[in-house]
Amino acid sequence: MPKYHHGDLRNTLISIAIELLAEDGLQALSLRKMAQRAGVSHNAPYMHFADKEAVLVAIAAEGFRLLAVDVESAIARSGSSTRERLIAASQAYVRFALGHPDRVQVMFRPVDEAKYPSLVETSQSSLHRLFELVKSGQDRGELKAGDTQAMTKAIWAMAHGISAISIAYQTSIMSPTTSSEDLTSMFVSFLLDGLAA
Repeated sequence: MPKYHHGDLRNTLISIAIELLAEDGLQALSLRKMAQRAGVSHNAPYMHFADKEAVLVAIAAEGFRLLAVDVESAIARSGSSTRERLIAASQAYVRFALGHPDRVQVMFRPVDEAKYPSLVETSQSSLHRLFELVKSGQDRGELKAGDTQAMTKAIWAMAHGISAISIAYQTSIMSPTTSSEDLTSMFVSFLLDGLAA
């Protein structure tokens, strides 16, 4: 049964592409399959996407935008200390990754930066937000002085590593009874203990 009835074909095709990624993986995705599931002609997707790579870039860009919203929302709900904000941001990152593993796979694949500069800029938004939190923590004396960029990347790498391992093995790193949020809090806290002023 066709999925597309009216309105925004571009977003319909992106949603279908994400479904197909979850079902068959990255290599099996094609504009022809997307068109078939949408119930439109095989040429219709080309009105919006030049090729499969353009579809993947659109999925990645939307993913980074959604991630940034989730991270900002988590920070807003957290406490006022740098530690609380960094833990909340990291938990939001892990939560997003575990909730959208197929999208995350697309978000972190290599891309031609010269061809898609806007994607590169969008992909940096969450990392930049972490950088702001770390810099604020240093300015407030909550984190030690040092290479802000390196500290930021260490926290990001921790959150990304928890996500990647959990997705790959479909289980918590510690034990099935440890939630991803508790695990993230524990690991990021260990890291922040070393960065404390």
